[in-house]
Amino acid sequence: MDFQLDLATVLLLYNTSLIAGALSIFHIRRHSCRPQGLAPLATAYLMLAVGAILAWRGESAALPMWMWTHGSLLLGTGGYALFWAGVRGFSGRRRVPWRAVVLLPLACLVAGIATGFPLQNLLRAGAFHATATLVLAACTFEILCDRRSEPLPSRMLMAAFLGLSGSIYALRLAYILSGTAGSTGFAWAFSVQMFCHFGMALMVAALSNERAEIRLEQAAHTDPLTGTGNRRWLESRLPARLPPQSAIAQLDLDHFKQINDRFGHAVGDRVLVEFARCLQGQLRSSDLLARMGGEEFVVYLPAVTQAEAQAIAERLCAQVALLRIEAQGSPISVTVSIGLAWVHDTGISADTWFKRADDALYQAKQSGRNQVVLAAGTAAQAA
Repeated sequence: MDFQLDLATVLLLYNTSLIAGALSIFHIRRHSCRPQGLAPLATAYLMLAVGAILAWRGESAALPMWMWTHGSLLLGTGGYALFWAGVRGFSGRRRVPWRAVVLLPLACLVAGIATGFPLQNLLRAGAFHATATLVLAACTFEILCDRRSEPLPSRMLMAAFLGLSGSIYALRLAYILSGTAGSTGFAWAFSVQMFCHFGMALMVAALSNERAEIRLEQAAHTDPLTGTGNRRWLESRLPARLPPQSAIAQLDLDHFKQINDRFGHAVGDRVLVEFARCLQGQLRSSDLLARMGGEEFVVYLPAVTQAEAQAIAERLCAQVALLRIEAQGSPISVTVSIGLAWVHDTGISADTWFKRADDALYQAKQSGRNQVVLAAGTAAQAA
């Protein structure tokens, strides 16, 4: 038994899928933490739906031929140009060349009016399918290009839906160019496109949810003032027993309470931000910096000798002393005391090394501040 699809029914369902996709994307945009590109994407769905409705009504002789042929092609090519703009913005927040987005459908309209090719069904369908094929290939490329900077699971599925949709258009374009395109083939093609439209809208929702989850996780592990990691973030990245040839440095800004009392907490916050930025600029990419609370910070140095760890700590101390922050017309001098514990024994817990670094920090404070003190016993053990 040969199963046949009614083209009119399929077109009705096709339009429904586009409108449903547009509404869902508009809804996602309202609740998205990063809504760039979603408005153009949803608008593109609506433009494609209106263009398809125009063509459907025109085929039923309900509209003047010049109106629905030129109008449906303009909406179709314009919808896919806007679709590309939406995917580009949503995928990687890159700048969209809006001039090109506008020129593509306008050029097609001018060419259509000048030559009259939209009045011929196959030529009009060929122009639409060629535009859709190229745009969807470009969209697939955009999604895949950003997978390294944002390796989320939904990206590959979204690229698959975009690629499948573009492939269907490319296949139908081949039939159109060969003169073998028929209504049954178009009905099956539109059926697959319905599946792709729902799939792409679903992946937009999934990608938005994954971004929201990452944002929440980052907020839970990031100090909101300085942008460094917090205590929870540091604890999640350190093993229970620190590996040998690593170091823990406890840092505490000297006389920070006096800065807050004299200049106010807003200035104190500026000092903390500049202090964290100074530290980050002196550390290696493998080093970890976290704010533990107030003016207390911790630096974890992996794969360092004792001499290297002490040199890094001394450099941090010296660079902080060079900071000058203007407040109320007066420069604020900042210094830091550092307690350093170099790890040489895997049998000692991380908490013990933190305690040793904290004891060394206390000694640095007691000895006059603005200095680095190596934890007691570290040098002897290293020797």
